[in-house]
Amino acid sequence: MSHNQTGIDNFKEKPEKRIQQLLMLSSKIELNPSIAARKYYRSGREMISMADVYIKENNLEQAYILYMRFMTLFLETIIEHPDYKNVPIEERNLNYRALRDVLPKTENIKAKLLEQYSTEYELYQEQKALEEFKEKREQKVLNTEKSNTPSSKNVPQEHLNSILDNATVPELNNPTSFELRQPDYNLINFTELNDNTLSSNMPTYSNSKIQFNQHKPIVDRSTKPILNKNTSSPYNLRQIIVPGNLTRRFLEQAQRNTSNNLETCGILAGKLSSNCLIVTHLMIPKQSGTSDSCTTMNEEDIFEFQDKQDLITLGWIHTHPSQTSFMSSVDLHTHYSYQLMMPEAIAIVCAPKYNESNFFFLTPYHGLQVIADCKFFSGFHTHNTDGDIYAIAEHYVLDDNLLVNVVDFR
Repeated sequence: MSHNQTGIDNFKEKPEKRIQQLLMLSSKIELNPSIAARKYYRSGREMISMADVYIKENNLEQAYILYMRFMTLFLETIIEHPDYKNVPIEERNLNYRALRDVLPKTENIKAKLLEQYSTEYELYQEQKALEEFKEKREQKVLNTEKSNTPSSKNVPQEHLNSILDNATVPELNNPTSFELRQPDYNLINFTELNDNTLSSNMPTYSNSKIQFNQHKPIVDRSTKPILNKNTSSPYNLRQIIVPGNLTRRFLEQAQRNTSNNLETCGILAGKLSSNCLIVTHLMIPKQSGTSDSCTTMNEEDIFEFQDKQDLITLGWIHTHPSQTSFMSSVDLHTHYSYQLMMPEAIAIVCAPKYNESNFFFLTPYHGLQVIADCKFFSGFHTHNTDGDIYAIAEHYVLDDNLLVNVVDFR
């Protein structure tokens, strides 16, 4: 695999420093007491699932980051959660058994990374020495020409090139071709790091090999709040591929509730492939709704189904049967639990009365922190802030060739 300039620049770092950079990305996860401890255990299983995929795809850096985050969470952090003791012992034991498998895997990955980093660093040093040699040789030739020829300023360029071409240059082995992929730094917990935490030369590009029809839904934005829509997608999030028929299928399932002015909600789940998150399933749990709220029940049914299908949670979807498409204060707190576990998680809000559906997310460097600091975990309330708490998601694309699987648990 060839590296871009950003990747080559990263070879300047010593192997140990590059490992430290990965460790910074897998730093301690701050727990939020408003999120049940069992959801952290659920997120841990999804970390393992994604890490296993990255290993199969030879993306060792992403796998290492996820395994380290898993170990940090369940060896150090989770016991600080006030609800920790209420997690069933069977579920805790499941994670402890996973830890026994993850520990040797992580050490093995670290050894492979150090070996590859060392080879890359040595190659960079050789290339650097060659460039320095060429520069000195060129300067020596120029100095010789100046001292031997009074009118050396007029020496034809062709003559100078001939001298340089005939100069003896030590031969180096052919550069090694590496299969190690550059990491996407989208796995950062955005509430933990800032722009100054990491060196400016860290790679930030996508490894996606999947080709899709990339377009956004046509929406009427005159009826929703003014949002900071940045088309440059500055947050380095992995791309989420959404089936083109997702919202239509969901609205069909929600039609009866919508006619009765009741909200309906569903959970989005899918797979990881080539560093893209692909929504494959829409699950509609047992629930009770009102005109402006929806409460799910029997989450264990959802978890059991996801475990059997090896699905990871990618967000949620719900209706506003009589209002426009926006995120209420309750919606923001609901989505916080999704996005804290999965930075790319999206919230789709469908407003059938206004024929609009929007894909939202909490702004990583502002909205997540605002909701984390909010003491009102339930009920409608206001958030006093100067910045945008949420925005239109820029990291998703619709694929009309991808059809969603609908599973209704009601």
